[in-house]
Amino acid sequence: MSKRSGWRAVLDALAICAAAGALSVALGPDNYWDLRFYHLYAPYAYLHGRYLHDVAPAEYQSFLNPMADFLFYGMTSSILNEWPRTIAFIMGAVHGINAVLVVAICRHVIRCPDGRALLALPAAAAAIGLSGAGFVPLIGTTSNDLISSVFVLGALYGLLRIGSDSSEGGIWQDFAWPGLSAGISLGLKYTAAVYVPGLAAVALIAAVRLRSAAGIATFAAAAAFGFLALAGHHLLTLWRDFGNPVFPLLNNIFHSPWFEPESGTAGEFQARDVWQLIAYPFYWLKTNSYLVTERPFRDWRGAAAYLAIIAAVVIGLAGLRGGKAAGRGRGDTRDLTTVIIFMILSYLAWAFLFGNYRYGVTLEMLTGVVIVGVLTWTIRAQALQIGGAIAVVAILAGTTLYPDWGRGRFGERTIDVRVPPLPTNSLVLMATGQPVAFFIPFAEPSARFIGIENDFLELSQKNLLVAKARSLMASRDRPTFIVGVGEPDKGELNDVLAQFGLTVAAAPCRPIRSNLENPALSLCPAVPRE
Repeated sequence: MSKRSGWRAVLDALAICAAAGALSVALGPDNYWDLRFYHLYAPYAYLHGRYLHDVAPAEYQSFLNPMADFLFYGMTSSILNEWPRTIAFIMGAVHGINAVLVVAICRHVIRCPDGRALLALPAAAAAIGLSGAGFVPLIGTTSNDLISSVFVLGALYGLLRIGSDSSEGGIWQDFAWPGLSAGISLGLKYTAAVYVPGLAAVALIAAVRLRSAAGIATFAAAAAFGFLALAGHHLLTLWRDFGNPVFPLLNNIFHSPWFEPESGTAGEFQARDVWQLIAYPFYWLKTNSYLVTERPFRDWRGAAAYLAIIAAVVIGLAGLRGGKAAGRGRGDTRDLTTVIIFMILSYLAWAFLFGNYRYGVTLEMLTGVVIVGVLTWTIRAQALQIGGAIAVVAILAGTTLYPDWGRGRFGERTIDVRVPPLPTNSLVLMATGQPVAFFIPFAEPSARFIGIENDFLELSQKNLLVAKARSLMASRDRPTFIVGVGEPDKGELNDVLAQFGLTVAAAPCRPIRSNLENPALSLCPAVPRE
């Protein structure tokens, strides 16, 4: 690559990231359930050693690895919090790196000799992948799916380039940085495990092509290093505190006394049977909710890519039977078969492990390169290729229904939370399944927050977390409060407090002021029952 071409690539990448940042600002600030539930509390708890100070106020998400949250948490903990549009732009621009990598992969895979097709077809492929129901609504949010996916795509792109004319490194360099990127993606968000089989297969293909056992070993070692660099300290912290490095997940294996012996990994969106596993993308052709995501959505990209892959298999078999003449169309692409292998293995792992659409957003971003790539195999006339690609872009864009993950309005601050003063060493009971832990980083640091009677912890359980909650609530020398959700119903609050020998005090509940509250929250004082 010449110096001029290098600068042009940098400028193109910056323009793409800036466009993604501008889209993030246009969509508005994140106010999604998960932000209020744990994306503020989890990094705060990890950085301030609160795993044993509090009792799971954000349920099991209290203990998730917060590395991917540090970007947003760091910005909102700094002077940048006074510049909410700046934070929204930065978040969107970082997520825009996905678009840069998707464009690079499209250009690598779709290699038509004609100038117009060489520009139009990769552009159409990128447009398909980057306009989906997964990618667009997540831009600028704190879900972290678009943080982890940057490194998945980076690993895939690096592996595809191995052995190409533009690959300038040796075996160690060629395999090391894709492996490092793959490990970082998993260290940032463990749901990236669905891409491990696909990336491993692509690395193996590259190593076999080069006849290099050292290549696959280097990839694996670099991936392990990247994972441990991002997640190692968190794993050790959970092991030290609970005897389970991924606590409370996989506790059926680690048997920590702090929680029930459950895996905690079963997802509500997993494929329910073999037929659904095979045909899942076709379920998304019609509007649905609580199938692969909580919010209503519709997207035809998965089904279109599925049909394209079937066509690719048919063309491949025809090529084996008919020789070079039958398979000559494949000369317009490079490594498309490898991308398809990655998508098939990753899809199967995704459907088997989670089935949550957000976790498969990387696959959505690659649907375009598969659809347009196979299009070049089936249509020889380049004018028809371009016309067909544009038609597919229009059809998929027109049929997509984007899920609404919750956006707020820009105010004076990105995060503006004001908690009433709490007495030193007070207890705050959070007996609700609503997302309420977001206010804890802004409350009295010595206070202890107890999450109980929710989807994670119940008083009927016999684990040490429940025992600790009981012990703390039995103390009568600490000021005690209970969080009210919405208009405080003292009857309901008293039903919860009665289990600890407490009742709501006569003093009024004090509101927690926030630009995130939905519904409103309040702190209600509790006193011993007479």
